[in-house]
Amino acid sequence: MSSIIDNKFIIEISPNGLSDYLESKGWIRDGNIFEHALIWHREEPESYDFEVIQPLSVDIKAYQQRVYDALKALAEYEKRSLQDIAVDITNFYSDLVKVRVVHDDVEGGSIPIDDGVLLVEKARDLLLASTLSTFKKKRHFSGQRSKDVQDYLNQLRLGQTEVGSFIVNLIAPIQFYDSSQVDEDNVSITRSVTNNLSRSLQALSNSIEQYEKSSNVYDFEEVIDKGVSANLCDALCGLSGSNKTRSFNIIITLAGSESDHQELPKQFSFKPSKVQFLEIASSYYKGKYTIKEYEAYGLVSKMKHLPDDEYGEITVKSLVRGVDKNVVIQLPLDNYWQAVHAHECSHLVSCKGVLNVTPRSARLLDAFNFRVIDNTIYLTEQT
Repeated sequence: MSSIIDNKFIIEISPNGLSDYLESKGWIRDGNIFEHALIWHREEPESYDFEVIQPLSVDIKAYQQRVYDALKALAEYEKRSLQDIAVDITNFYSDLVKVRVVHDDVEGGSIPIDDGVLLVEKARDLLLASTLSTFKKKRHFSGQRSKDVQDYLNQLRLGQTEVGSFIVNLIAPIQFYDSSQVDEDNVSITRSVTNNLSRSLQALSNSIEQYEKSSNVYDFEEVIDKGVSANLCDALCGLSGSNKTRSFNIIITLAGSESDHQELPKQFSFKPSKVQFLEIASSYYKGKYTIKEYEAYGLVSKMKHLPDDEYGEITVKSLVRGVDKNVVIQLPLDNYWQAVHAHECSHLVSCKGVLNVTPRSARLLDAFNFRVIDNTIYLTEQT
């Protein structure tokens, strides 16, 4: 039992933390033992026999033993482990984000040093991404951070790692300060960020499931307003390790000091097989993506053919995701000369294929079904 009493979680429990925890759980003060301890009971008649004796000062004799006795009584009432309750009291004033990686090479409670560094770095990036999208929804964040974001990041803490695969704890103390930029009112900035993390992870998980069925990158577009970004996807990819072979879980525990009535999920699991989809989503948010079935449609704006080439390239101004893009298409010579004629006559052309988009270019690959559309007929019909 002495090893339990000496447990770091018990040592870190303060009288005020224990008192606030008891009050938040509905315990009522029912007397005191001189100036050394408070007596707590349940208000419900059927549970009145449960009793917790709370020491009032860390200076009293056998303080840790008294805390242990209080935790033991709480464990019996709540039907939870003593350690789980101790963790909740220790983090009573902070939201906790736990990142647990799972793989054969971390079962002993250690991790290759490079991956350990990467894990901590990406765990930090996870909360950074969630903080950024709490203040502003955006597909990809870069550049300088705002003062509000930096102020919040400065108060985050890294908790002690845990054995049990390999676990990193991120501690976010509850903080209130004025900000007109957050989405939610009447909650701390800490809780806004934590809830935003829950929503974005849930939305991203759903969009990945949808993408696996449709192979349509637009499935990722709909979750940007839920806080999903390229930064979030990159952080999650990094949690799988440098070889991207580890599963990982993200477990969120809310501080008991701030009430929250939103029923948001608190646990998320990602297997290595999902990393490829996280990478696709990240690339999409950065403007790099592929549309497998695309039809370019518009006027020919440029043409290029070298004398010895058996093909020619044309550029068609076509609409992609609501934005005009100059789509480059390589065509066999017979189609190319048709395109040249269409350009001279200001006729529209269309062509199907796989569209590969980057921030600076768009190219239609495996082009087929090229055709010229005599739009003078269309214009005549309109008049």
